[in-house]
Amino acid sequence: MSITCIVCGHINTGSTNYCTSCGAALEFEDTVSSSAYHLPSGTLLRQSHYRIEKVLGEGGFGITYQGIYLPNSAKVAIKELWPEKAARMGKTITWPPSIAPIDRKRQLHKFQLEASYLQKCYHPNIAQVYDWFEENNTAYLVMEFISGKSLSKILQEEGVLSEEKLKDYFIQVAEALTVVHSNQLLHRDIKPDNILIDYQDRAVLIDFGATKEFMAGQTREMSVTLSPGYAPLEQYSYRSKRWPATDIYALCASMYELLTGELPAQATERAGSETLISPRQLAPEITPQTEQVILTGMKMKVEERFQTAEELIDALKGKFVSPSQRKAWGLLKQGKLAEAVQAYQQCLTNQPNHGEAAVELALVQMHLNDAQAEVAAETAIRLQPNDGRSYGVLGLVNCRKSNWSTAVKQLQQAANLAPQEVWIQANLAWAWGKLGNWQQAESAVSKALQIDSNSTFALGLQAWINVNQQQWKQAIRTATQALFKSKQAQSKESQQLQQWIYPYLIIALEKAVVTRQSRDVERRIIEFTTQVPDSAVAWGLKGWKQAVQGLWPEALANFDQASQKADVPSWVSLNQGITQEHLQNYQGAIQTYQAYIQKFPSDPFAFFRLGTLLGKVGQWAQARSHLEKAVQLKPDYAEAYHNLGWVLLNIRTVDGQVENFRPLLSAYRQASEFYVQQYQSQLAGAIRQAFEIAGVEL
Repeated sequence: MSITCIVCGHINTGSTNYCTSCGAALEFEDTVSSSAYHLPSGTLLRQSHYRIEKVLGEGGFGITYQGIYLPNSAKVAIKELWPEKAARMGKTITWPPSIAPIDRKRQLHKFQLEASYLQKCYHPNIAQVYDWFEENNTAYLVMEFISGKSLSKILQEEGVLSEEKLKDYFIQVAEALTVVHSNQLLHRDIKPDNILIDYQDRAVLIDFGATKEFMAGQTREMSVTLSPGYAPLEQYSYRSKRWPATDIYALCASMYELLTGELPAQATERAGSETLISPRQLAPEITPQTEQVILTGMKMKVEERFQTAEELIDALKGKFVSPSQRKAWGLLKQGKLAEAVQAYQQCLTNQPNHGEAAVELALVQMHLNDAQAEVAAETAIRLQPNDGRSYGVLGLVNCRKSNWSTAVKQLQQAANLAPQEVWIQANLAWAWGKLGNWQQAESAVSKALQIDSNSTFALGLQAWINVNQQQWKQAIRTATQALFKSKQAQSKESQQLQQWIYPYLIIALEKAVVTRQSRDVERRIIEFTTQVPDSAVAWGLKGWKQAVQGLWPEALANFDQASQKADVPSWVSLNQGITQEHLQNYQGAIQTYQAYIQKFPSDPFAFFRLGTLLGKVGQWAQARSHLEKAVQLKPDYAEAYHNLGWVLLNIRTVDGQVENFRPLLSAYRQASEFYVQQYQSQLAGAIRQAFEIAGVEL
């Protein structure tokens, strides 16, 4: 004599009153067949669609029958809602007076909810629901008929599972959970009792009676339905937030039991003083990787567990990613770099030897803090020495420090270890170029563009290299490509690229275009000011082009505009001063040069122009001081010596005598000699002739 359990579907012998798989109460065929409250064999339901064959069992608030779906003779399981203390008159159920109409409605609704939840969750590893209907003053649920054993029963009969078999089963169950969670549902009672293994070795998740809807991370009142040992701490409170990670805890707790033979400590005990015994302490044959998966899924803090069933599936398939590392990935996608750094640091606190996380941390720090990036890269190299990206970070940091030789060495090592990283090849090209080795720079940037022909940074570098090799047409082509692609991105980074690529395009156009009628340079300059309106370089170039054309007032307006921007380059300020000189605004030019010298105190040209202007306005002593500074900074500065001689000629005593005659002669002599050396013989001859006329030997 045998009877099938209505809860788990296990076929039991007649030697026990309870299911040997799940412990539910059983009724035997010879008993149940004569029970007055069971539907007799042959009973037809739902307008003769279904026929009752026999009772499988009963428990809780239902009776489960084996039935036949008559249109195709398929076996089905039919669950009938049977209220406590109910009676039956014929086929019709009479509800007891103790159950008020509102409670009757609530029970019917709960039964219907179980059906609707299961219908939403169509998956081969979930018992399928075919139908739900009300009849005979109660409700019926028609489900897939499954014959097999629960994992609890298998553990009891056969002992602990092998890792290979366990992973196979739990990947199946986790795949079922992806469907459950995608429908905003939590199972809430996952345990070995509720996972059936059929005779095709298919794992089937059953018993959705405790299933509830949830919104991830939101607090919602739920009844406290749980199985101690499998339930996480948040499930003990009816107002805790709910997450898919709630079910994942139970799934990993089930894995713990099936591999060790021991039920894990209850979450409430773990919240106190008791710690969870690691699986490998109980069963040393468990691999560290599988233990890591189980312990991650059973973390007490929700955010430290796997957040989705998909993450657990990846981990079981050998692609383990810690939740903190995955959290960092999500933050990176949102552009939250500082928060991502914290997530990586948490990951490395939990897993100090996680080389991949260490490398990724260095890559993020590269965008935030060079010093921290350097420290992170050194750590990453120690943990993962064959990952070229860490050397690439060190190389880039040294590029930013202008340590070009060191940068080249580190980037070469990075390129050898990670030859397909476009950013490493591009930065190597940059470093070679800064060392003046344009051939090596060309080679590196070519490799970068072979990897990614759409890399705007590499295209911009190619234009820079072309300009420095006076390859004007190639520079125009690559700079145009880089700008076109950067405009499509429409990001802050793309604007930064445009800021330094436009000048190389404009220089190349200026050099390559010889036709006076061509307006390409002007068009690109206007485009530059439109695309990057906060660029001092853009407005400076506009002023420069107008100055070349002799449009001095317009040029000054644009140089003034440029000077109001951030990061004004030195040449803009110098050209602003020169333009003011052309407009005979000597005081304005003097102020411009004085401000410039405060920023750039080692530029001989600025001292030369300022000294000359001070002489023009009669401030001879100051003029002398600045011109002497110019020749001190540039000892062969012929023009500065020339103007210094002129200033000294105008510094006279009260009776009109030249006050510094010897220094005057020395200045003119130096000017003449350097003019000759610099192939400006006409100027040298003019100085000598003037002194010959005056009868003074130079």
